[in-house]
Amino acid sequence: MTFGSVQALAAPTEDDLSAIAQDVAPFVTATVFNAGDRSFSQPLGVTVGALSVRVDIAERQPCPTHGLLEGEEATPLRSGELCKVATLVASAPDHPDFRQVIASLGGGGKGTLADLKLSFYYLEQGAVQPQVILSGSTGGTRCCLVSAVVGAGDAGQWYAVQLPKQNGFGPPSVVDIAHDGGRQFIFPDKRFDAVFASHDGSALPDVIYEYAQGKLNIITTQPRFRPYMALSVRTLPAEEDVPAPKSREVNGYLAGYVATGALAKELQATWRYMLARYNPQSPYLAKWCALDKSAWGKGQTTCPRRYVHTVPYPQQLALFLLQTGYITHAQCVALGYDPEKIQSRQDAIRAATTAHWHATHPG
Repeated sequence: MTFGSVQALAAPTEDDLSAIAQDVAPFVTATVFNAGDRSFSQPLGVTVGALSVRVDIAERQPCPTHGLLEGEEATPLRSGELCKVATLVASAPDHPDFRQVIASLGGGGKGTLADLKLSFYYLEQGAVQPQVILSGSTGGTRCCLVSAVVGAGDAGQWYAVQLPKQNGFGPPSVVDIAHDGGRQFIFPDKRFDAVFASHDGSALPDVIYEYAQGKLNIITTQPRFRPYMALSVRTLPAEEDVPAPKSREVNGYLAGYVATGALAKELQATWRYMLARYNPQSPYLAKWCALDKSAWGKGQTTCPRRYVHTVPYPQQLALFLLQTGYITHAQCVALGYDPEKIQSRQDAIRAATTAHWHATHPG
């Protein structure tokens, strides 16, 4: 079977990707809270190695505005509202105790978690102390799993780092992609969400992360992960929900596909695949204005319709891939889209159009 110039050897599936990115089981797991089961709503203590972790739960407390698993956007809607608040307390040899609010607990939504789980891993090779991953579901259709890693540093400090938010339920998966004893996370790149198609029509390329001493490093482009990316390129066209060529949502799929191809060193092949299938009339195409704001007219806050220009999809995609780091400047130019020349051409058109407007609208 052939997709453009990309050959699918045996219609690979998600199971084939899972065989490469092998799941790594935690040493210990614990459920602290579950809104659907009141038996899981008590303080809990776990010791793994020399790391001791306790979760305290306090009823009718002022609702926190932020915590390990909730940002400031989770501020309660009503002032004075009281919450069930979970707090993490951790201890390790030669470290001061770590104490920080996790989140408010409830039924999900309005800044509360519908569940709270702990998972213990050795995320760093050779690490003396394990790390604990906290995770919980907030509810919602577009983002419902929040998680963070808490670990003891080598110099007596503590680290707490939030992981990218994602759809789904349960703790985030830890995987060993290169089968070398490493520990990685794979999260979708949400910068692609609803840029070239709707949320549901957007294909988000995988981003590979690695935890190290309180930092979540992006390591997707390391050569040891290229087999995983190469298989991803073959898997995407074989999926059942691939949009039809020229369809309304196809550009969202193609953006993720070409980005994955770039990571797999198959940019040219996936680019040709895209050129044969993209929708040049998509409502998600970017726009630019060929008239300077000084000539828009009093009270006009948007570009006059006659001066709105549509950016061709391949150009929009190439510049977006450059901006997000999937391709280099040289690769962008080789595809036929020199950013500086494009900007200069737009500036020249805008200057000429604006000069003509001023000449025909004296005073």
